[in-house]
Amino acid sequence: MNEFEKLIEAAESICILGHTNPDGDCLGSTLGTKLYIQERYPDKKVNVYLQTANEKFRFMPGFDDIIHVPSDRKYQLCIICDCNGYDRVGDFKILAEHAENVYVVDHHIPGNQKFEKCTIIPEASSTCEVVYDLMDDSFVNKDAASCLYLGLVHDTGVFKYNCTSKHTMEIAGQLMSKGIDFGSIIDDTYYTKTYAQQQVMGRVLTESLMIMDKRCIAGWLTAKDMRFYNVTSKDIDGIVSTMRETRGVDCAVFIYEMTNQNYKVSLRSNNNMLDVAKVASHFGGGGHKMAAGCTLQGSHFDVINNVTKELAKQLDAPGFVSNSAQ
Repeated sequence: MNEFEKLIEAAESICILGHTNPDGDCLGSTLGTKLYIQERYPDKKVNVYLQTANEKFRFMPGFDDIIHVPSDRKYQLCIICDCNGYDRVGDFKILAEHAENVYVVDHHIPGNQKFEKCTIIPEASSTCEVVYDLMDDSFVNKDAASCLYLGLVHDTGVFKYNCTSKHTMEIAGQLMSKGIDFGSIIDDTYYTKTYAQQQVMGRVLTESLMIMDKRCIAGWLTAKDMRFYNVTSKDIDGIVSTMRETRGVDCAVFIYEMTNQNYKVSLRSNNNMLDVAKVASHFGGGGHKMAAGCTLQGSHFDVINNVTKELAKQLDAPGFVSNSAQ
């Protein structure tokens, strides 16, 4: 029995946290862990605390039981999924600070904060992959498998990103064997969009620019644009992935205005030689080699210019082979 299992077995009360603005991997790993614990240890009290997530995930088992309000309750064990520091769990960090034990499960590059009890594997496709490997598969029921499969799908771009490994696909197959509706999980959360989402994506693509000698595609939304289309940050999470699919580009940059001249930046690499996590970390953000993000202030042109200056350090380096040249 590994340390993760031992801590769960010893704790009577458990809380599970994830990062702010929870995505598919965050939701999948937190809810999947909860459902696994409840299947194996029915008498344990387990709660998931997260910010409100996109309604497209509502079908997920346990979604309606997520607690959205921070608490000063003292749990015996706090499990943090898909982030490796208190700074990314927002106001819910009080739960981690009050817990008797904290265990971190993640696949991001370790940050400045160190945890004595953790499993962090940056080479893994997703946190769902990491946490599945800590579980006893015989207690992963259909509901837990649905959640874990969701995380695999979203952090691999439906198994297209280079973080997808043979082991990732083996886990996916094992989860599929539990009888999950894997096709609907992909369609309902990755491809299907509302009319407003389709409209705003069309707006971004129409107004986008090919920059850096057409090696990068950049798009943006101002707060005024988002009000016009009646969309929020939860409605635009797939835009940058669509931009990345542009033939010949090395990367995609998508930014949207959160508050006055304060932009959220999403970066996607389309070239194994380009590490966008290095770009994001320069601005205090983070992520993975192929997908990362940060926040920057200024006009949308200022933000894009600042990002491209950092991208140029890799794109213009000797020996870099651009997709546009192939």
